Amino acid sequence: MQKIYHKISEKILKITNAFFGVFIFLVFYFALTSPNLTLGDNVNKQTIGDRTTWVVVLFLVTLILVTLITLVNRKIRVISRVLFIDYGLITGSILLTLSFILQLIVIFHTHPAIGFDPGAIHDALLDPNREDLKSYFSYNTNNLPLLLVQRAISGGLKNSSWLTFDLINSLLLLVTVLLNLLTVYLLDKKSLKVTLYIHALWIVVFPMVLVPYSDVAILPMVSALLALYALTSKTKNYFVILLSAIGIGIVVTCIYFIKPSAIIPIIAIFIIEIVMVTKKNIIKTLIIIFVIFGVVSTSYVYLQKQLSQQNYIKIQKNRTIPAIHFVSMGVSGDGGYNPSDALAMAKLKSQKEMREYSQKKLIARLHQKGVFGYLKFLIHKQNKNSADGTFGWLIEGHFMQTKPTGNGLKRLIQEFIYPGGKHLADFRFISQVWWIGLLGVIFLGWQQKNRYLNVLRLSITGGFIYLLIFEGGRSRYLIQFLPLFLILASLIYLPTIKLLTEKLAWIHASNN
Repeated sequence: MQKIYHKISEKILKITNAFFGVFIFLVFYFALTSPNLTLGDNVNKQTIGDRTTWVVVLFLVTLILVTLITLVNRKIRVISRVLFIDYGLITGSILLTLSFILQLIVIFHTHPAIGFDPGAIHDALLDPNREDLKSYFSYNTNNLPLLLVQRAISGGLKNSSWLTFDLINSLLLLVTVLLNLLTVYLLDKKSLKVTLYIHALWIVVFPMVLVPYSDVAILPMVSALLALYALTSKTKNYFVILLSAIGIGIVVTCIYFIKPSAIIPIIAIFIIEIVMVTKKNIIKTLIIIFVIFGVVSTSYVYLQKQLSQQNYIKIQKNRTIPAIHFVSMGVSGDGGYNPSDALAMAKLKSQKEMREYSQKKLIARLHQKGVFGYLKFLIHKQNKNSADGTFGWLIEGHFMQTKPTGNGLKRLIQEFIYPGGKHLADFRFISQVWWIGLLGVIFLGWQQKNRYLNVLRLSITGGFIYLLIFEGGRSRYLIQFLPLFLILASLIYLPTIKLLTEKLAWIHASNN
């Protein structure tokens, strides 16, 4: 019986890894062919008119020269090895610290007002009695928990400025990075150096710190979930396992209330734990699963009660937009936000009418596309969902209305990330190179496999599938899954480089 279960488990893992392989190949290909890499005028209809400048030329020349000099000059290779490998922990820590200092400089010189959903939340902090805001949160009750959290923070600090919440975002990113470092430390201490470098580069090219919304707010929770699971994976102490499982349950509940789609990793954890269960770890697996379920159930009831009793902003109950609306919207256009659908939801009187309208729209859109048309659409949507290394910066409707102002350093920073900025296309290009590098490591590291890596890959696959089914159409929704990508790339980088080096050495030897 055990042998049969083992064979079934192996087949399930092969199927899930095959799905991941297909997804990561497509994402890597789409990233390589992204309009963000266009030299000169950007050909993307959403960013047309942005032109790369001497900054990209300097970036490419520097990248090529450093690579060639390091390969050719033995003395430089030795210095690089000592600096970045032998003293990698010190160098990596310094670079990571500098990246956060740079981020703070950016925040203090920008902190612009943001539109779309973050703008609605910020406005509600200032005036919760506005009728349009009451209507917004009646339909989008998923953002109500974040509003209440931000209200508690602004009340405690007696400050609700964009600068304050951008600084809080930076703190949340710091916590995310530290938790990711802890996860890698628990699983493979040798990978800690490369983890520092990967995260330092990420922080430099991540202006979403300027957007106080659930995309960033959820990151430390996802990282905490992954860190706690890593702890349960490495320890044999049942008391530690119990505490970790309780922690996971609390974190999962918080994730659900802030950004429900980000609970996908816990689903992947359950699947992998069940699929890879053995006689040796069955007790441990059962403890983890049952404790998590128990904690989630009790904490969910408590938080839901608190949410239903809130009186900060009056909303119309049972006006929440149903999930099928986002499925229907995810089949229109590029698979993203559809203003016509959103307007229709506002006009309908009940959730029943909303569901019926969305269901009819969904069926009509699927029928119009047909089987092959829908498959073609999914491939196109996967491109839109994941290829952009800026994670949809400025792509969202009413994202940011401001333009570069001032002089000196302030003006220079804003030219890189503000609408109409002279170096905006340069920023897109450099961010895209970082994203391609991260995806390249993940793509080439397919041979590295273990229980934790299986969880990361299945979680990423689940995230891709979710975004294909529901509203997507831009890579901003991928931000919630970034800890998965960052940790996966960190853990497989060294063994992947070692494997590639061995393969290249073998080819070189055969040619001689």
